[in-house]
Amino acid sequence: MNRQNLTKHLVELHNVILEERQAAKELSVGRMLELTAEKECILKQILNTIEAVDTLTPEEKELSDTVFSENLRNAYFFLSALNWVRESMGFIGNKMFPESYEEDGSKVSGRFSGALLSGRI
Repeated sequence: MNRQNLTKHLVELHNVILEERQAAKELSVGRMLELTAEKECILKQILNTIEAVDTLTPEEKELSDTVFSENLRNAYFFLSALNWVRESMGFIGNKMFPESYEEDGSKVSGRFSGALLSGRI
Protein backbone atom coordinates (compact mmCIF):
# COMPACT_ATOMS: atom_id res chain seq x y z
CA MET A 1 0.00 0.00 0.00
CA ASN A 2 2.81 2.45 0.82
CA ARG A 3 4.40 1.97 -2.60
CA GLN A 4 1.16 2.80 -4.35
CA ASN A 5 0.81 5.90 -2.18
CA LEU A 6 4.36 6.98 -2.96
CA THR A 7 3.82 6.69 -6.70
CA LYS A 8 0.46 8.45 -6.43
CA HIS A 9 1.99 11.31 -4.41
CA LEU A 10 4.91 11.69 -6.81
CA VAL A 11 2.51 11.93 -9.76
CA GLU A 12 0.41 14.50 -7.85
CA LEU A 13 3.52 16.52 -7.04
CA HIS A 14 4.63 16.45 -10.67
CA ASN A 15 1.23 17.70 -11.80
CA VAL A 16 1.20 20.48 -9.20
CA ILE A 17 4.67 21.63 -10.28
CA LEU A 18 3.51 21.84 -13.89
CA GLU A 19 0.39 23.76 -12.82
CA GLU A 20 2.56 26.09 -10.77
CA ARG A 21 4.64 26.97 -13.82
CA GLN A 22 1.52 27.66 -15.85
CA ALA A 23 0.09 29.86 -13.09
CA ALA A 24 3.37 31.78 -13.02
CA LYS A 25 3.21 32.31 -16.79
CA GLU A 26 -0.34 33.63 -16.37
CA LEU A 27 0.80 35.85 -13.45
CA SER A 28 -1.86 34.25 -11.25
CA VAL A 29 -0.30 34.90 -7.85
CA GLY A 30 -3.34 33.63 -5.91
CA ARG A 31 -3.26 30.33 -7.76
CA MET A 32 0.51 30.06 -7.23
CA LEU A 33 0.02 30.48 -3.48
CA GLU A 34 -2.65 27.75 -3.48
CA LEU A 35 -0.34 25.43 -5.40
CA THR A 36 2.54 26.13 -3.01
CA ALA A 37 0.36 25.07 -0.08
CA GLU A 38 -0.72 21.99 -2.01
CA LYS A 39 2.92 21.14 -2.76
CA GLU A 40 3.82 21.40 0.92
CA CYS A 41 0.98 19.04 1.83
CA ILE A 42 2.02 16.50 -0.79
CA LEU A 43 5.65 16.69 0.30
CA LYS A 44 4.64 15.92 3.89
CA GLN A 45 2.68 12.92 2.64
CA ILE A 46 5.67 11.75 0.61
CA LEU A 47 7.97 12.07 3.63
CA ASN A 48 5.57 10.04 5.75
CA THR A 49 5.29 7.39 3.04
CA ILE A 50 8.98 7.20 2.26
CA GLU A 51 9.84 6.31 5.85
CA ALA A 52 8.07 2.96 5.37
CA VAL A 53 9.80 2.23 2.05
CA ASP A 54 13.38 0.95 2.11
CA THR A 55 14.39 1.63 -1.49
CA LEU A 56 12.83 3.14 -4.55
CA THR A 57 11.88 1.02 -7.52
CA PRO A 58 13.35 2.07 -10.88
CA GLU A 59 9.97 3.58 -11.82
CA GLU A 60 9.78 5.55 -8.57
CA LYS A 61 13.37 6.73 -9.02
CA GLU A 62 12.63 7.89 -12.56
CA LEU A 63 9.50 9.70 -11.41
CA SER A 64 11.33 11.35 -8.51
CA ASP A 65 14.10 12.47 -10.91
CA THR A 66 11.44 13.96 -13.20
CA VAL A 67 9.84 15.79 -10.28
CA PHE A 68 13.25 17.10 -9.22
CA SER A 69 14.15 18.37 -12.70
CA GLU A 70 10.74 20.03 -13.22
CA ASN A 71 10.97 21.72 -9.82
CA LEU A 72 14.48 22.92 -10.65
CA ARG A 73 13.18 24.22 -13.98
CA ASN A 74 10.52 26.21 -12.10
CA ALA A 75 13.17 27.59 -9.77
CA TYR A 76 15.22 28.86 -12.73
CA PHE A 77 12.08 30.27 -14.33
CA PHE A 78 11.19 32.15 -11.13
CA LEU A 79 14.75 33.43 -10.73
CA SER A 80 14.80 34.63 -14.33
CA ALA A 81 11.47 36.40 -13.87
CA LEU A 82 12.68 38.03 -10.65
CA ASN A 83 15.85 39.27 -12.33
CA TRP A 84 13.80 40.68 -15.21
CA VAL A 85 11.56 42.56 -12.75
CA ARG A 86 14.62 43.92 -10.95
CA GLU A 87 16.17 45.10 -14.21
CA SER A 88 12.90 46.70 -15.27
CA MET A 89 12.54 48.50 -11.97
CA GLY A 90 16.13 49.71 -12.22
CA PHE A 91 15.50 51.00 -15.74
CA ILE A 92 12.34 52.81 -14.66
CA GLY A 93 14.12 54.22 -11.61
CA ASN A 94 16.91 55.56 -13.80
CA LYS A 95 14.38 57.24 -16.08
CA MET A 96 12.61 58.84 -13.14
CA PHE A 97 15.84 60.23 -11.73
CA PRO A 98 17.98 60.96 -14.79
CA GLU A 99 21.42 62.43 -14.65
CA SER A 100 21.65 65.98 -15.85
CA TYR A 101 24.38 68.59 -16.03
CA GLU A 102 24.99 71.87 -14.27
CA GLU A 103 26.11 75.02 -16.09
CA ASP A 104 29.73 74.16 -15.31
CA GLY A 105 29.35 70.67 -16.84
CA SER A 106 29.26 68.70 -13.61
CA LYS A 107 26.78 65.83 -13.33
CA VAL A 108 23.75 66.09 -11.11
CA SER A 109 21.56 63.08 -10.37
CA GLY A 110 18.48 62.50 -8.33
CA ARG A 111 16.32 65.32 -9.56
CA PHE A 112 12.83 64.10 -10.26
CA SER A 113 11.71 64.20 -13.83
CA GLY A 114 8.04 63.43 -14.20
CA ALA A 115 8.30 62.97 -17.96
CA LEU A 116 7.94 59.19 -17.81
CA LEU A 117 4.95 59.28 -15.49
CA SER A 118 3.28 62.28 -17.09
CA GLY A 119 3.17 60.70 -20.53
CA ARG A 120 5.48 63.23 -22.18
CA ILE A 121 7.80 60.39 -23.27
